[in-house]
Order: sequence, then structure tokens, then C-alpha cells
Amino acid sequence: MKIFKKTGIILASAAIIGTVSSCKKLLVEEPRDQLYPNYFSTAGGIAAGVTGVYSDLRDYYQGDRADFWLGTDEAILGELGSGVGNNNQMVDWNGLTSSNGPGFGGLWSDINTLNGVLQYAEASTQLTAVQKAQYINQARFLRAFIYFRLVQQYGGKTATQPGGIPLHTTFITEATTADAPANAADIYNQIIKDLNDAITGLPAKVDASSPFSAAGVGKTGTVGVAKALLAKVYLTRGYLSEIAQPGDFQKAADLCADVITNKVTYGFDLWQDYADEHKVENDYGKENMFAVDYGLGGADAQYTAYNQGPSGGYGINLLYVIWRWNYIGSAGIDNVGGIDNIPQTVNTSKQPMVRDNYNGRPYARVAPNGPYIYRLWPAGQYPDSRFDATFQTFWICNKTLAAGTTSTGGSKGVLTKTSNFSETSYNIPVDGDTAILIAPGDVTMARRDAFKGLIIEPLQVNNIRWPTVKKFDDTRRIRLNDFSARPIILMRFSEVYLMQAEANYMAGNTAAAITALNVLRTRAAYRVPADGDRIPKSNFRVTSANMAAANAANALAMQLSATEIAQMGVAYSNTVGSPLNGMDIILDEYSKELFGDQRRWEDLSRTRQLVRRVKMYRPGSLAATNVKDDYMRRAIPQDLINAVLTGPKYPQNNGY
Repeated sequence: MKIFKKTGIILASAAIIGTVSSCKKLLVEEPRDQLYPNYFSTAGGIAAGVTGVYSDLRDYYQGDRADFWLGTDEAILGELGSGVGNNNQMVDWNGLTSSNGPGFGGLWSDINTLNGVLQYAEASTQLTAVQKAQYINQARFLRAFIYFRLVQQYGGKTATQPGGIPLHTTFITEATTADAPANAADIYNQIIKDLNDAITGLPAKVDASSPFSAAGVGKTGTVGVAKALLAKVYLTRGYLSEIAQPGDFQKAADLCADVITNKVTYGFDLWQDYADEHKVENDYGKENMFAVDYGLGGADAQYTAYNQGPSGGYGINLLYVIWRWNYIGSAGIDNVGGIDNIPQTVNTSKQPMVRDNYNGRPYARVAPNGPYIYRLWPAGQYPDSRFDATFQTFWICNKTLAAGTTSTGGSKGVLTKTSNFSETSYNIPVDGDTAILIAPGDVTMARRDAFKGLIIEPLQVNNIRWPTVKKFDDTRRIRLNDFSARPIILMRFSEVYLMQAEANYMAGNTAAAITALNVLRTRAAYRVPADGDRIPKSNFRVTSANMAAANAANALAMQLSATEIAQMGVAYSNTVGSPLNGMDIILDEYSKELFGDQRRWEDLSRTRQLVRRVKMYRPGSLAATNVKDDYMRRAIPQDLINAVLTGPKYPQNNGY
């Protein structure tokens, strides 16, 4: 989304609400003059309110929040991730308290800002009816989006849950010391009302007339996005037995069908090639539905205040560095006896890589759970292109160094350095030897000794060495340590098919669920010759001559098998130790399609599968020992509990 005004940042951060993440600080602040109700009836106040909230979402989703992934089946803590924030507690579900959870961010201030717009914008005489409708419906959509984010994280009050978030729909101008959690049912009803109201007035798609885009470029709220979000709201409520309504899953399925059927009207579609979805030039293309924008170039000050400094800056996207392992200091080429053992032994006396622009800055905060991803993509499963499009599994030597030694002390030969090494340009290596290879299967010691660099087997993938998630790479970076200015995609069109499969499965329409999954399976089988530029030479690739035949054969092989169709017929269960059922296939497909997106904890929490899947796919870990149903809600932050000084003490969620 392209944001026109920077003034909204001040507005959103200064708005006072009694229950915010930094309550102690805000409770003693005085509201500024511009935050009084009459400000929200001015053209500048309305615009600043809505665009300021879009701007604030950059900080919340900027990519360094490991709570999106840690503690799930997908991810473990990376080598350099220890001690960063609360990652140690989240990865193992160990020692989580009200003081070390992910927190609210600035979302409560944003809700208050949106309440001001919704309460007073209609009285404005400075905007036309069309203009007012544009801002008001964006505010409705954003309020629903933020409340849904919060209720997914912290829940609401039920007969068995004392805690949850409060619900405020009016603008607060004076600080208060009293608050209480709202009923979960009321929160969901408000979200659903806001989205249904927004759907009646949002544009069908983003175009040049939108005040929230730059000449039609941007990914803000539209009818299609709001309907897809509403489908997820119904899906989520459908699993919550205390507040679920009859037909929630069917409503979700129907909304997904509407968005898919009317994809042209809404401006959405799938790319034929899965790899195209993750290319920089397609960031604002047809498959990306809703995004947090970061901006790049001369328009930064006007749009997003992107400011890249030596060690960070304001409005930057950190997502591409989080999943990047330390390929510089954690790899060597000298083989030693027993290197085939698990866990792997690596002699790092000769490191074959230095940091360059192409391979990127390694934060090494989060690593893929190796046994899980290699179960999703077992060795030899080449018909599915999504592994190659998602993960970087080889590194070309970019450093001059002496030859490595074999396991018996002989020479492995000198690695040839790539000729187009660059610190300032994203140059795909055009030559040079492979310095590091994560092989698709086991290799022999003879193969290791004949290879000049380092070979890592799937069973040797751990929190030190792992396939890097490359789909977030920013090819436009111009400095060695730059972060990214790419938008962070919060909703992709492929997710609508996944939600359609999930909703139909839960509604008992297994055939429709299978059909939706096979759409994505068919797309995942497609490859073009250019896709081979960024995968190992030994991996499957197509040529112009065999592409049509190979893609057709792969598409057939990718359809759900008879075994998988039978599993789709097994009824949903979230009981620990229960047999595989259809939800397992669907959650696996979420991983294969959307790995690394900021969503996995929410997917497992929504489907009530967190405990079962963590115990199933991280056996023997502290996480498997500690995880419990209570962790499908986050702890209410202590700042909120401490700030409620009047009336009953603010209650904590169960289990914390």
C-alpha cells in the first residue's frame, strides 16, 4: 500500500486509549489539540487518521517478530537468534509470562484513531460524499483487520476464559484507569459488522482514483480483500466451540468461492509459475491482495519514510534477513573423519564465503525445522516446484582460499571464485564452483571427498546450517547490509484456495476441499527454463523443448493421491496422538504454499492444532514437552494489567 501522508504517524501514536501496550506512559499524557473530535471532521484529519494507521502497520509487521513462527512445527530458533527479545521462551514454550510475550505494539492507538475517523468523519464539510465514503470504509476495514489480529492473539472473555482484549468503538479523548475484557462473541460480531459494512463501500480493486495508492499502485483494502478476511474470521470463529455459530464454515467457503469466481472483478489471480509470485517486479501484481508497503526511491518521504541506515532505520522490512543462516562463519570445506555422522561435524578452518549482496545479510534468527520441511518435500519429489522457489540450497564460492582437505588428509582441489562478486549489486553468479550444497538426500563419504566445498544432508540441517528462505530477497538493494524495501504481503490469492479447502473440509464437503487443493498442486508443478537459474544444477529443471511434456506429467503426479484422498476423508481431530486426518494435508499445504510468511502460529492456533502438531513434528524437544492448549492464546501483557487501577483487576488468560 502506498501511503500519501506522514502526518498520520503523529496522530496514531499520540491517540490516547486506556488499554494500550504502553499504558503507564499514555495514562499521564495530555491529548493534543489536533486529536479532539473536530480534527476528524477536517479533510486533513480524516486522511491523516487512515493513512497514519496504514503507516503504523509497517512497524508491527516489519519482519523481526519471531513470534509469528517460533514454537510451531515449521521453525526453530536460529544460531544467532538466542537472547534476541523473547525468542528463547517462545521457541520452547518455556517461561512465557505476561511480561515477555509479543505485546500489542501500537495497535490500540490505531484503533482509537480509526474510532475517531468513524465517529466524526461523516460530519465533514470539506470532503465530497465519495471521498468520505473512501476514508470511512477503509477505516472500517482497518479496524476489523486490527481487532481480528488482536483477538486471534489474545482472545476474548468466555465462560471458561476470564481474559481477552477489551472492545472500544468510540473515540477516547481522556485517559482512563478502568477497563475489562470484552466477550469474545461481541468482538467477533463487531469485526463481522465492520467488514460487511466496508464491503458495501470499498472499491472492487485498487485503481488510480484511490487516495491510498500511487497512480493505482498499492495493496490496500478492497471488496475482495475484505471478503477474504471475513472468510478467515468465520473460519476462526467456527473452531471456537463456546462462540461458534451454525454455518460459520459454510459462510467461509461461500466467501472464498465468491472471491475466486469474481477474481477478475477484484483484480486477483494466480501466476501460472509459483516462482513468479515472489519476484520483486510482481510485488504489486495480481496474486498479492493486501500488503504493508515500505517504499523505495525519491518518494520515500511522501509515502513511507523508508530510511535505510547502517544498522537499520525507520520503515524498513527485515523479513529477508531473519531466515538467512550464517553462511559466512558456520561453514568450512575441510572434511574430517566422521563428517557423515549426525549431528554433523564441520571443520570451519577454511570458510568459502564472504558476505555479498546476492547472498545477503545473515541474521540467523529463525531456522526451518529440518525434519518437518524434508517430510513435506522428501528427496526426489521434483514435481513440486515450491521447494526450489522457496529455499536457497547452494552457495557459489565468492572468496579466494586454499584447497580443502579430504577425510583422509588429501587435497579436494581449489574452489574457483565467481567472477561477478558484488557488494552493491544483486548479481546472480555466472560462474564459479559450488562452495556449499544442501543436498536433497544422503551422500557418501566418497562424494564428499570428491566435492571441493561442503555438502550438508537433510538430516544434518539444524539451527546452525539450513536452507535459507530466499523468496523475500530484495534484488534492488544497493549496499551490502541494506535491509529490504519490498512490501510485506499479508494476504495472497493462493490463501483463498487454502481457506476454501479448509472451510469445505470442516463443513463436510470433502470433494470441494480436494478440488481447491488440486488447483494449487497443479500450479506448483509448472516450471520454466529460467527457474533453473537459482537452483542447484543437479535439481530437476525444464528446457524449452521438454517443458510442455514435463509440466503435464508433473501436474498429473502432483494431484492428491489415492492415499491422500482417503486421508481427506478422515474426520478432523486435534487430539494428541490421533491418526493423520484431512486437516494435516491442508496444514501441510499451507506450509508448502506460504512457508515463511508471518502466519504459522495463527494457522495452528486457529485450527486448534498447535499442541498436536508440535508434539508430532518436534518430538523430543522442549517445545513438545511444554506446549499446551493455553498457548493458543498469548498472555495479556503486564502493562495492561498494571494500568487498570480502577474496578476489578484486569484478568490474565488461562495458563499464564
